[in-house]
Parts: sequence; structure tokens; C-alpha cells
Amino acid sequence: MNNPIATLISGLTVLALAGTVPAVEVVSERGSGLDAPAPAPVKHMVETVPGGIARSYEGQPPMIPHEIDKYEISLRNNGCLKCHSDATYRQEKAKRTPDSHYLDRDGNKLPHLSNRRYFCTQCHAVQLTGGPLVDNTFQGQK
Repeated sequence: MNNPIATLISGLTVLALAGTVPAVEVVSERGSGLDAPAPAPVKHMVETVPGGIARSYEGQPPMIPHEIDKYEISLRNNGCLKCHSDATYRQEKAKRTPDSHYLDRDGNKLPHLSNRRYFCTQCHAVQLTGGPLVDNTFQGQK
């Protein structure tokens, strides 16, 4: 039979002895102790590309070739539509939001942007200047 008192005492003994293990310095991936401050991140500029950025593979959502940090994309407002909507893209000399963004999940044409495509930055991203963060041998489509 198991004696609950004996089990409790042995458990407390293990916990008490666990605190007597010598401390080992934990080293982070950047090669220093965890108390060392991280180096300041390198600031990169947004890559502005007139005419857009070439796609690396078929079906890739286009990259955003300009800054968007001041754009608001919320439930009530989408700053991208200021230039890319049907009503404004010609006067802004911007690319029009494609027809695929006006389809519901069943493929029916909607009179407004689909809720599934409303948050542009879930697929489209700004490009920053600077090299890759890790070595990469990826070759895009030619």
C-alpha cells in the first residue's frame, strides 16, 4: 500500500535537494549570457520601387513597393483603398485591387471588397533594404 505521508515527505525531500544543484550559466543564441543586453537592431529603409517588385513565383501576392507605416487597416478603415480602390486607382496612378478580391468564398462577385481580402498585409508585405537574415539559395522564377 502507498502511504500518502511517506509520498509527501519523499516529494518534499526531492524538492529541497533540487535547490542544491550548482547553478549553470545559460548562454543565449547570440553567444552571451542572458543578462547581457541585446545589440540594437539595424534599421532598414523601406524599398521603394516605381512600378512594383518582381514576383519570385507564380501566384505570389505582389510585394508592397512603398511605405505603409502611416496606413490604418482596421475594421472601419482600410488605408490601402485610398489609392487602390475602383474609384481612385486611375487618378492615383496605382494598381487596381484585382477582381479576385471582390469574390466571396463561393466565387460570387461582390459589390465591395471581400471580408476575406480586406486586411491587405496578411498577404502583401513591404520590402526592406538590406540582405537576407540567413544564408539562402532560393532562386525565383526567371
